[in-house]
Amino acid sequence: MQLIRMVMLAAEKNKDPYELVDPKFEGHNETEISYHIALLDDAGLLHGQDRSAIGVFRWSAGALSWTGHEFVEAVRDEAVWKEALDIAGNSDNGAVFEVLQKALIQVLEKRAGLEKSA
Repeated sequence: MQLIRMVMLAAEKNKDPYELVDPKFEGHNETEISYHIALLDDAGLLHGQDRSAIGVFRWSAGALSWTGHEFVEAVRDEAVWKEALDIAGNSDNGAVFEVLQKALIQVLEKRAGLEKSA
């Protein structure tokens, strides 16, 4: 899940909606990053482009979608992100995205004083 956040924050920095970016992150190879960009495109969080060639898997990140901008606003704060991961289950392959989204909403509601009373 950390790589998803990193890709989204990198894509958000690109202010030209027609420009594609190929973010690089220490500890992650190009194929792994491309795969996560393809997942984000499939999830509707950003507009990715398949730039694969024979024998090379490559996706580039384009503009964020409306939902992508909302996601970035929710995960920008490191403390909110960590708290949501703790709720959802902090593992790269264990936290289901829907559970993470619900955890982010829960954390943000709590911080805004909008928690539902029991």
